[in-house]
Formats: sequence, C-alpha cells, structure tokens
Amino acid sequence: MKPFSESEKKRIERWTGGLVADVTLRYATADHPLDERFKAVAAELAELSPRIRLKKDGDAQVSLPTLFVGRHCAFQALPLDRELEPFLTALGDGDDGADQLPADVRDRLDRLRVPALVKVYVTPHCPFCPKAVSLLLAMTAANDRVRLSVIDGELFPDAAQKDRVSAAPTIILDDRFRWAGSVDAFELVALMLDRDPVNLGADALRGLIEDGDAESVARMMADNGKLFPAFFTLLTHPRWSVRLGAMVAFETLVEQNPALAAQAVDPLIERFTEVDDTVKGDLLHVLGESGNRAAVPFLQTVAGDHDDAEVRTAADEAIEKLK
Repeated sequence: MKPFSESEKKRIERWTGGLVADVTLRYATADHPLDERFKAVAAELAELSPRIRLKKDGDAQVSLPTLFVGRHCAFQALPLDRELEPFLTALGDGDDGADQLPADVRDRLDRLRVPALVKVYVTPHCPFCPKAVSLLLAMTAANDRVRLSVIDGELFPDAAQKDRVSAAPTIILDDRFRWAGSVDAFELVALMLDRDPVNLGADALRGLIEDGDAESVARMMADNGKLFPAFFTLLTHPRWSVRLGAMVAFETLVEQNPALAAQAVDPLIERFTEVDDTVKGDLLHVLGESGNRAAVPFLQTVAGDHDDAEVRTAADEAIEKLK
C-alpha cells in the first residue's frame, strides 16, 4: 500500500513544480519496527518528485526512524495529512523559511550563541500542530543553533510517555522547559537567550562538535569560567568521532584558559574505571594535555599496574607531556 493519498500526491506534484533546484532528503533507520514505513514514505516522495534526491544517512545516530529536512530538523513523524505542508516547505525552501518570522523575533534569534534543542510532539489530526511545526522550522532556518525534532506522539507512544507528553502540540526546550498548545515565538526565543550554558546537555554540545565548531564549546566554558558537566560525557563517549571533537575542544580550552582546563583532572580520574580501554587511552591523553601535574601520581599507577599495554603506554606518554 502506497503511503500517500491521491490529494497528497497532487500537493507534492504542485510543490515540485515550484522548485528551481534539486533537494536532498536524508533518512536514517534505528532498528525500529517502523523503519520500513519511513523508508517507504521517503521512497515514494522521491518517486513522485524527480527533484528529490534520496540519501540514507548511515552515520546519524537516532533512536527513532528519521527524515531530515531543512536546517537541523529531524522529522520523526510521517509527513502525511496536515504535516505534509510544513515538511515540504522546509525540504524545499531551506534557509528561506526564516522570512516567516516577525522581524523582532529574527533580530533576537541572531543573538543566540548557545545551542537550543527543541522537540515538538504532534499527532496526525491535531489542527494546531502544523502551525507550531512551521514556526519552529522557521527558527531552525533563521539560526543553525536551533535543532528541532518533530515527533509523532501517537506513532511513538513510548517516546511521548518518557517525555511526559499528554497533549499536542507540546514543545520542549532542552528537556527542561515545556509548553502545551500555542506558544509565543518571542517568549520562546527570550527563554533560549536567558538559559545558563552551564546546564547544556551532552546532545547540545555534541551538535556543535559534530558541526565542526568545537571552538565554541571551549569558548563557552572559558567565558563562563566553568567546566560543563555534560562535556565529560563527550570526552567519555563510546563513539570515537565524538571523543575526538571533545578532545579538540579541550585542547582549545587549554590555550584559552589553562587554569580552568587543569580542573578537569579529578572528574576525569573519577570516570576512568567506568570506560573501556579504548576510551581510557583518550582520557589519559586529555590528562596529559591538562597541564596539571596533580595527575602524575594517578598516571604513574596506571603506567605501572594496568593490564593493557596500550593503556600503560598512553599513561607514560601523558606523564612525559606533563613533565
């Protein structure tokens, strides 16, 4: 059975006629029972519109099947019925969607330097959800610090239950602030600007690192004079590319604020026994870069007693670096 109705197919054809260039629709699977349904929707979109280039994103780490549209938007909802229009708008317009925002909202969004992770829960027959989704998509177009996930609460009830969502639309910022029903764009942006970056979660910092902006992570910590707790989650992340980006951020922090970087020693030592040997080697490298000779006794213990030769070598190299 094809996902789209005849009326939806006609809307897609009209949308295709207004495009002036090809667009790329990325999708990612999550070893989820609905993976095939999302793939079928993506495939039919590409079949209906010769302008769509379909691409599977094998590197994206997602917990739910996802369609990626616009700037930093993950659609964990099927673009059917009411949600088709905002989905197509974001897929085709790219950065142009920012023009939908009032000028005062755009001006304030220009000042946003701290990542804002936004979720919006929708349901297929919710009359107010498309407006909320369109507003948030416009924000992602206006500032790439805004990262949006559109989640169908009926399609993924476990996710909705985990986030304590019982109404649609529900908007959640940084897993801490929420609105059910309509939301004022100016109020939402004001809260984005007023947040304390120290409280940023690992996903927000990771987004910066994966965008190649590790320097921003270092700068935020240096400017605030604090090591962000979530930063240590990235330094111990099981994925090598994430750890590498975090190490680049740490080395930048050493240059910008060496006294603050030196404070990383105790938290890193506390996490050492919790990670596998591959991650241990990277943590030892960071200890060597910290410039804090208080780490030497711990490093000497690891160099003399650890049962993995590569870990012992990494400890020796860290000791030499601190000397």
